[in-house]
Formats: sequence, C-alpha cells, structure tokens
Amino acid sequence: MEILTLPHTDLKVSGLCLGTASFGADISEADSFAMLDGFVEQGGNFLDTAAIYADWTPAGKGSSERLLSKWLSARSPQDIVIASKGAHPELHSMAVGRMTPQDVEGDLNASLGNLGVESIDLYYLHRDDPAVPVEEILEMLEGFKSAGKVRYYACSNWHANRIREAQEIARKMNVAGFVASQPLWSLAKPDLTGGDQTLAPMNDELLALHGETGLPAIPYTSQANGYFQKIADGKELKAAVAATYDSEIVRPLNRGRFSRLQTLSAETGLSLTQLVLGWLRGHEFPVVPIIGPQSVGQLEDSLRAADVKLSAQQVAELAGTA
Repeated sequence: MEILTLPHTDLKVSGLCLGTASFGADISEADSFAMLDGFVEQGGNFLDTAAIYADWTPAGKGSSERLLSKWLSARSPQDIVIASKGAHPELHSMAVGRMTPQDVEGDLNASLGNLGVESIDLYYLHRDDPAVPVEEILEMLEGFKSAGKVRYYACSNWHANRIREAQEIARKMNVAGFVASQPLWSLAKPDLTGGDQTLAPMNDELLALHGETGLPAIPYTSQANGYFQKIADGKELKAAVAATYDSEIVRPLNRGRFSRLQTLSAETGLSLTQLVLGWLRGHEFPVVPIIGPQSVGQLEDSLRAADVKLSAQQVAELAGTA
C-alpha cells in the first residue's frame, strides 16, 4: 500500500485509513482484531477513532478507543499512526457546541486514557463552533501541542470560510495550524436537508480550498455507505442511505454517476469499490479515504483499491464535469 507523508508533518500514513467507529461495540472484539490485523498485514498503518464513538450503543462512549488500546497492547505494531477526535456535541444536544478549553481538554484527556498513549498523532476537532473565535481555538490547540498531548491537529466538519480563516491566523502565529481536513465526501453527493446540520460535506468552496492550498482531505463515509454497490447488486437501500443519497434532490446526479461508474468498470476491469476510492485519490491534492468495513470481507474488498488512483480525466468523467 502506498505510504505518503502528510505535508507539514512527519506523519507517514497509508493511502487508506481504517475507520473504527463500530469496533468494540457493534463489531465484536474478535472481528475488530481480525480487521486491524488484516489492514496492517496489507501495509495499512493509519487508524481513525474518536472520543464520541459508540456513545450511541450499549457499549458506550470510548469503546472504539479502548478496543484499539487492547489491540495495540496485544500486537505492539510498528509505525502505527492514530487519529482521534474531540469537541463533538453531546448526542442529545447536537446544536450546543463544545469548544471551551475545558470541554476539549476533557475529551483529549479521556482519549489519551482510553488509548493508553501519552500523545495522539493527529487530533481533530470533530465539529466546529462558529461562536468561538478561530484564534482562541488555535491557541488552545497549540497549548495541547506544546504540552505533548498531540503531535499535530486538524479539523473535521469545518466549512471552507472557517478553515481559510484558521490558515491565515496560523500564518500570523507562525504555526502549522490544521494539517488536514476531514469532510463528508464520496462520489455520491449527499442530501442533508433532513439530517445532521453540524456535518460539513465537501462542496465547491471547500474543494477549491483544498486544490489551492494542497491541504490534505481525509474523507469519511468515502464509499457512501455502499450506495453504488447496493444499487449494482439490486439490494434495497436502507432508509437512511436512501434519504441521504437517493432523494429527489440528488438521485438524478447520483444515478448518472452510477451509470458512468458501470461504464468505466467495464472499460477498465476495476470494481465499483476500486473506482469509488480511486476517484477520491485521483484528485490534485492529497486524499486519504477512510474506509469503514463492517466485516473482514468488506475490508478485503476495500483494500483491493489501495493502489488505485484515477486520472484527472477519469475523475472529471465520473463526476460529470469532463
């Protein structure tokens, strides 16, 4: 698997990142270990988790991080890069931001304890709180970095205008600032009109920012919850997937992209999974898709895309912008 160095860091990460949101909760410890082992065996070293993960299950908040701690202790793998996230609103009050130093440091300390590590390689703010000045946020994060609690920091679900502001302030502070952004992004365009309004999907403005600045994107839901594959297999879409990717608003666009996917698959011999992930990786700036397999079989399917990177022409053709 390709290994790339994230710009402005010394983090050497695999071309795919393994998302672990359900590990230790909906996915058993044994199956989680099997997927982690399989990912590393194929050259993967980049793991994504968060303080909030599994808070929606009986296993409870922090289950993913604690599972990773068990695996790290049992396997002692080399060169693993761990990314975690904090500052997520409480699930019962999503409109209430959690960006105070007390909130974020509390999440960070909990993650350090859950993971059993002294420092987190890449620490994301899981959400933004536009009511808090960006300068205050960067000063807080720099404090965590100076204390050795994080090596680098990044943002997730931040809009382009706030990221641009953060970049400008970071330059004035003479610090690296955000070294990556984690948006909701896949070949399938989402319709979030009835969903979580704190999410920030990739859009034209954010895409332009990444293209202009070279800021790496590490997208989540990179395969759109299997949207294209389920259509190809003739399977019924789950209600949440249908509402997000097959609504009246986005269905024509996404079905058109599905048709072009099928055509390109026939021409190249690549699977839909390889094309969907290769489309992301084919952009002009660094892109490391987060995969979220729920089984070893799904992991193996995603890993077949590890070295696939589409050309600029193919990227444009699939998007319908050629």
